[in-house]
Amino acid sequence: MNPAYRPHLPPLTLIRLITVLASLLLSWLAVTLNAQPNTDAYIYVRTAEIALEQGLSAAYGHYQWAHMSLVIAMIHKITGLSMFQAAYLLNALTFALMSLAFVNLVAALAPTRRVVWLAMLVILSFPLINEFRAYIIRDIGFLGFALIAMLQLIHFNRTLLLRHAVLFVAASLAAALFRPEALLLMYVSPVTLLMNKSLSENNRRRGFLRLEIIALLAIAPLLIVFAFSQVELQQQLQNFALIYQPFLNNLQDIFQPDAALNAAVFGDYGAQFVGQYSGIFLFVGLLAVLLACLIDSLGLVGAPLLAYGYLKRLVKLEHPAMNVLLIWAGTSLLILLAFILLTRFITTRYALMFCTVLLIFIPFIVDRSWRIAAAENRIRRFAGLMIFLLLFAFIDSHISFGDPKRHLQEATAWIEQSTRRDAPLVTNEIYLAYETGRVEDYDVVRREMEPELLMRASPGTIFALTPRGSFDQQLQAEINRGALRLIRSFSAERGADLLVFEKELP
Repeated sequence: MNPAYRPHLPPLTLIRLITVLASLLLSWLAVTLNAQPNTDAYIYVRTAEIALEQGLSAAYGHYQWAHMSLVIAMIHKITGLSMFQAAYLLNALTFALMSLAFVNLVAALAPTRRVVWLAMLVILSFPLINEFRAYIIRDIGFLGFALIAMLQLIHFNRTLLLRHAVLFVAASLAAALFRPEALLLMYVSPVTLLMNKSLSENNRRRGFLRLEIIALLAIAPLLIVFAFSQVELQQQLQNFALIYQPFLNNLQDIFQPDAALNAAVFGDYGAQFVGQYSGIFLFVGLLAVLLACLIDSLGLVGAPLLAYGYLKRLVKLEHPAMNVLLIWAGTSLLILLAFILLTRFITTRYALMFCTVLLIFIPFIVDRSWRIAAAENRIRRFAGLMIFLLLFAFIDSHISFGDPKRHLQEATAWIEQSTRRDAPLVTNEIYLAYETGRVEDYDVVRREMEPELLMRASPGTIFALTPRGSFDQQLQAEINRGALRLIRSFSAERGADLLVFEKELP
């Protein structure tokens, strides 16, 4: 080989390669530094175990959206990795896919390579996304394929080529395997074709109909697959609907609140006067909660940058691409609004899709601010501010400030060594339930345990509990009457200690 030869990668290929490698490295570090899985991880792993032991129908009966668990089971079977190792590997790959899709999407809109480099830094340092690197969750796979679908929709708006329509539908269906909201996005977002002023009216309609027809036809093969996979699709849809049925009463309570709800919100005296206005109060209150959640999701870096870019009008993209981003963001926001009205709660995790779409604008805001600062001879001050914001976001993303859980590892080892293996174990710590191997349905273990379990247990049962308000009173009553004997406690660095009891005859 000629020593003067140096392999040369095109700039975009180099950025993509660095994005993928950096994402994989960050995922490895996140898992290495966080020894205990998140709660949802146990549900996916348990479902994967059921799929291997009892088949697809049993897996879907255990967990309605079991697609990711099937992939975990497949990776476990092919590679020989443990279930959790397979799950972490899948999680790292979906993070790399999502990061690459984000960079590719910005590259398709960017006039300069600097914007693409900025996109890489943004996606690798955005706290809302990167805080979940040690979590096994469906959302990142959904995000990755949704961003690919968005990119293909932008290309289809530009060219009307059939391959982009097919890739858009395929990516949307892949995203739907992780979260069902992708189906709504798939059928709503083609409306951007009708808004595309760069196309003739005839081409707009043809492009819209072509996309919708392909999306409808793509459902047929899925129905055939379900028909031959021993999975009762109708039953699965009914079970999925039953999850949200109890929340439907919430809508009636919001728009027609009863006297008890009025009294709880306004007090007995104030409830006499609010009347029909209490529904408005509850509705506006939920909107305020949604707004606060979105601001919190964007964070102390993202929210100010987006606000600055909007006020200074620094975001100017081509019309078809802007339509796609706005429709995607608007649909995601409507999904969030429906969710909070239906369930009356929301977390930053549910806002991932909406916030990621807004995140696409940040590289352009920073790039145009850079040019303005250079023109005004303020580049050093600008560079210092950007470096500070990047470091702040990176630290917020990748350094955990949560409570250490080493006492649970110590408790697991002690229970294994110091209690009878055949003694029943009751715990409200899902990590301990799984690691000891003495709780069959470990994935249903929750912190807020039913108090009746303390009374129904047979003598000799081991209780490993972190006291919680739901059963604390009953726990104290059982201790006072001599039914529970404390045999060991494990001190937490922060929060409540883990207490180990043995059930005795009172």
